[in-house]
Amino acid sequence: MTLMTVDLSPSKLLELVHQYYPVHLWMDADGYVESEQYQRLLRARREAMENSGTWKRLLSKLQDALPECSVEDWSVLFSDDNCWRARVYLPEVVQLEGGVEEFRAVVVLVSILAPVYVRYSSFRRRIRPRSWETPALFYEEVPETKPYADRVEALVRSELGVQPLPYETLFTQVPDIQCRNTSLGEARLIDCLFTDDRW
Repeated sequence: MTLMTVDLSPSKLLELVHQYYPVHLWMDADGYVESEQYQRLLRARREAMENSGTWKRLLSKLQDALPECSVEDWSVLFSDDNCWRARVYLPEVVQLEGGVEEFRAVVVLVSILAPVYVRYSSFRRRIRPRSWETPALFYEEVPETKPYADRVEALVRSELGVQPLPYETLFTQVPDIQCRNTSLGEARLIDCLFTDDRW
């Protein structure tokens, strides 16, 4: 099946995530870990880790294409995520009033459950040496990161054969699943397909 024939509609993606998460169960409930769905999810994560060569090649190509940036692999498939994760830090730290520093990054998440990715920009401010504000996340285009985001996305698409999901699809609710730190009834497709730990 080629990417062009894959149905990535919200309804099909909801069907997909239900193959990996038991419904109406909290993660600490009896039977959750033993469920067919959760065991399938663990297998998918193990298989992705065992076949990480393409992802590692992408990281290398990103660094080659953006030598002025810092490319970091933040993937944590061994625990709770369902995606590969890269942070591409822009070369300049923005100096704001009062000695505040703003670190800007383009973040890309590539799902291991479907041929899709999400890209967003993260602006995180350091108030003092060890004090950080919660980052501002931008899923739409922002001028400050667009030149870098365009290059990151071009490589992700060409190397991995994945496509982005529209904002409305990403934030479609999945009311009968508990996913990591989201409460039962609060999960969205972006949490289930990728991670709820976005910053």
